[in-house]
Amino acid sequence: MESIPPDHIILGCRDLDEGIAYAEQLSGYRAAMGGSHPGRGTRNALLNLGMRSYLEILAPDAEQRELAWHREIATLEEPLIVGWAVPATDLEHVAAALRKKGMAYTGPKPGSRTKPNGELLRWEAVVLEDDKAGILPFYIKWARDSGHPSSDAPGACLFRSSRRTGKLIEEAVPGPAFHRITLPDCPAQLTFVIAGLYGEFELKTKAVASEAWSK
Repeated sequence: MESIPPDHIILGCRDLDEGIAYAEQLSGYRAAMGGSHPGRGTRNALLNLGMRSYLEILAPDAEQRELAWHREIATLEEPLIVGWAVPATDLEHVAAALRKKGMAYTGPKPGSRTKPNGELLRWEAVVLEDDKAGILPFYIKWARDSGHPSSDAPGACLFRSSRRTGKLIEEAVPGPAFHRITLPDCPAQLTFVIAGLYGEFELKTKAVASEAWSK
């Protein structure tokens, strides 16, 4: 059974050429250069995953002085999912729901990127302060006058499904007597299943210890 497609999935890698080759080997399609994120220290390449959904291959940008976003990608031994976005129409409503659950976040904050053809893409996002190594999503709303990166991203891949193992705390502490514990023998991890030219393939986040509230 297919899941609702994410807006996009971020595949982190320490070198963009290596990431493009990795995705091409799995999918059968070669990603196109997307552009740089000014002030964040990253650049990307994109593959289409279907209607208004895409794979973002993210790597450090050697032309920028500092890697300020997803700093973990500089030391990855192999490409891993480091984040994913859920499309939203009302980010203030999203923020209110997160506050009610007791989850710390930032935003809505604006972002932008200039495509190689000079087109400016603009968006706003609400981002969790701790997304558990990319297992939990962030939320994105594209500007009304902005295009969507999937519109001209190459490839004919199709997002099929996602699945999560383990348990993560996604609510406020239930009472003063409770404390957070980790369950290292029960790893939490998110897997995306994508159909490509050669059939289905999987992309995964880092596995982290499960969490629970305990008295």
